[in-house]
Amino acid sequence: MSIRRALLVIAAGTAIAVPAALTAASASSLGGVTSKSLAAVNAPASNLAPAVLTCDDFSRAAATGSALASRPVQLPANCGAFTWTLHRGTWSITSGQLRAATSNATATIATGQTNISAQATVLNANGSSRIAGVAINHTGATRIYLAAALSGPGTVQLRLVNGGTITTLASATATIGATAVVRITRNGTAITVSVNGTTRISFTLSATQVTTLAGGTRVGLYWNSGSTIRFSNLLATQPASP
Repeated sequence: MSIRRALLVIAAGTAIAVPAALTAASASSLGGVTSKSLAAVNAPASNLAPAVLTCDDFSRAAATGSALASRPVQLPANCGAFTWTLHRGTWSITSGQLRAATSNATATIATGQTNISAQATVLNANGSSRIAGVAINHTGATRIYLAAALSGPGTVQLRLVNGGTITTLASATATIGATAVVRITRNGTAITVSVNGTTRISFTLSATQVTTLAGGTRVGLYWNSGSTIRFSNLLATQPASP
């Protein structure tokens, strides 16, 4: 098997092989991914590592400056030749971290996947009235999507957003620190949500919910409230275990 270095966010619970030289850096940042723990694998399809669809750690400057709108993802050669689209809210990058404003703001990438795993590193979600996370199955302009949202100080929620209507499909307690990795996976009707590599929610979509989400193939970030919340990473892959 040949292994090459590329860009991929490694987080707790993700089954991805890492070159030996990066082991120490990755281990020291589990649950709070940093740009020093980025690596990728060029491996056969039978390898346990899920195929990467896109990723971004917001550390590289772009022609768009601090604005996220129309900004290419980090290192297109490794994370895909995608650009960001804003559907609601103002999103900007400062010192390698992404922030948002406007309730229920979303920013997404068109990966073309319905079945998908997506995770985000969320900073400062460990306080009251701080809600943010990752979105999948986003339809774009009509703003229908699933969101795995950290709800500080100690809850994670699975939300179904349909325009201006938000339905909490499931919720669970979760340990949310100053840095937390929230992940959502959809495979058919099965949905799982994990926090720092531990599964907190397992949910089965109804036929009606599947119909509602039909056509939603964008993946991205979700922000509801909390002015101090920041994002430092996004990783989307083929469906994988939490």
